[in-house]
Amino acid sequence: MTAPQPAGDQAGRDPERRRIPLICPRCGHEQQVVPGGPERAVKVVHVGTGREACEPGDLARAPDEVS
Repeated sequence: MTAPQPAGDQAGRDPERRRIPLICPRCGHEQQVVPGGPERAVKVVHVGTGREACEPGDLARAPDEVS
């Protein structure tokens, strides 16, 4: 018998702890982690599109890297 899992996005986390957003290094938009499973790998996708790749228009507006 297993214990019931807490529901919600904050399951098992301290409610007082702030969430640090994941930001795409290429286009600067927010990303999220999509959990994997036995048949698929964990993915990091853009929040707005749900895709791993940046949108071409977003890349055009991204700042150039400073070396």
